[in-house]
Amino acid sequence: MKGRIILLALFVGLVTFTKAQDMNAAGAKFNEGIELDKAKDYAGAIKVWEESVAICNTLGAEAAELKLTVQKKLAYTYFKEGITLYKKESFDPAIGALKSAEKLAGEVADTKTQQQAATYIPKIYASKGLDYSTKKDYEGALKVFEEALVFNPKCVDAFYGKGMAYKELNQFENAIEAFDNVILFGAGNASATKKVASATEAAQLMFESKAATEMQIEHNAEAVVLLTNALKYNDQSVNAFYLLTLANNKLKKWDASIAAGQKALTLEGVDSMAIQFELGKAFQAKGENANACATFKLVTAGPNVAAAKYQITEVLKCN
Repeated sequence: MKGRIILLALFVGLVTFTKAQDMNAAGAKFNEGIELDKAKDYAGAIKVWEESVAICNTLGAEAAELKLTVQKKLAYTYFKEGITLYKKESFDPAIGALKSAEKLAGEVADTKTQQQAATYIPKIYASKGLDYSTKKDYEGALKVFEEALVFNPKCVDAFYGKGMAYKELNQFENAIEAFDNVILFGAGNASATKKVASATEAAQLMFESKAATEMQIEHNAEAVVLLTNALKYNDQSVNAFYLLTLANNKLKKWDASIAAGQKALTLEGVDSMAIQFELGKAFQAKGENANACATFKLVTAGPNVAAAKYQITEVLKCN
């Protein structure tokens, strides 16, 4: 019996000694990670801290405090490693690190790190999608942008990327919907100002381009609708008002043509000779010959000079 007691004591002592060794090893790994983290070797720090956590797991409750301390450091270092990889455009490893940061930060109630990681994950997906677009893999890009929107359904960068990809794929309605979401979710967000401006311009130009295409096949009524939409994005667009002048003249909507042309003349960068010629045609069609003569006389340069002169001298017999 006495021998058994001695053996039991030796066993307990051995277990206690082993646990002490393991605790020291976990602590040593923690300290090693501190130095690596200071040196900005985040990958190295992550490795040894993960080893420290694994040791703590074997020790149970008595290592709980140390484990929590290590995990808090580890969560933020996952985040720093993710950002470092993002700057190097290593998108997938960056996303992996930030997902680890978000998950672990949530487990240890580090809401700041959790929120920071959650903010960057969709941004990096969006950057990855843009990389696909640069390589003209627009379908692949769209899939990545959708992944970004899983993490943030209001991600401006992802919607902008989708708009540009759909634009390249000639998917007009989808592109406009995406650009509208950029404008909607980017409103009032200072960091999204440039994206909102770019999306606004892209949508405007898409409507104007489609309108010009419709006019080429004499779908002038459709063009007017498209141009009216274009003006919702930029109500000072010279091109939109010029095209409205042309389209309404073809539709014999003379007052609408005159209104659009006169508005165009107030805008910077207008080709006034082209506008004056169209206005002259509208006034002439309305029977306002005096206005038509005065307007045609303002056409003194460009490809319409001869046509304007003909109207003045041969048709209207202007004074």
